[in-house]
Amino acid sequence: MDFEAFVFDMDGTMLDNMNVHMQVWYEYLSDLGIDLQDGQFYKTAAGRTNGEILRKLVRADMSEAEVEQHSQKKEELYRQRYQPMLKPVHGLPEFLEQARQLGIPMAVASSAGCENIQFHLDGLRAEDYFKVVVGAEDVSRGKPDPEIFLTAASRLGVDPARCLVFEDSPTGLEAATRAGMRALALTTTYPAERLAQSPAVLRIVPDYTSLNPGALLHWEI
Repeated sequence: MDFEAFVFDMDGTMLDNMNVHMQVWYEYLSDLGIDLQDGQFYKTAAGRTNGEILRKLVRADMSEAEVEQHSQKKEELYRQRYQPMLKPVHGLPEFLEQARQLGIPMAVASSAGCENIQFHLDGLRAEDYFKVVVGAEDVSRGKPDPEIFLTAASRLGVDPARCLVFEDSPTGLEAATRAGMRALALTTTYPAERLAQSPAVLRIVPDYTSLNPGALLHWEI
């Protein structure tokens, strides 16, 4: 089946930034008296909204107001930390420009909040490439629930089965599978053998340098 649209996760997929997120979460949660073991963040948090992370790791009955307060503090710290090193995954700008020239509709489908999404899009100078942007405020459930990808497909006006997802995490790939989508996986965060376990994955790559948007539309991969 041919694809008609591309749907991008953001953290770890458009930017190689998951280690910074992890470091900031570890520090922030440590200040709250929560000490994570090595690797626990990725197992618990990858692809999930801040509210889901905080209620899982801090307190299950945390109110929306408390979630918002903690999220603002954590994300402000993250943006301060990441600002000096913000850059795209290798080959992404060229890939996006080629896709735009081909008229391929594209969406961002990220569990991040709107401030972080805008921060990243501004830093990448990439906002104009995306017809649709879906973030944490647009859904009630984070990944691995398929809601975020299905919302992106709906707003693009494209059948989910004709959307090719770009993802870096098993949680995101599970969401793609549950949305009825296929995916291209990037090894920025997880090793190839871990990503290959997902039935959604068509191809695994380290970055965008070897990818041709036109070929991807027609499964020439």
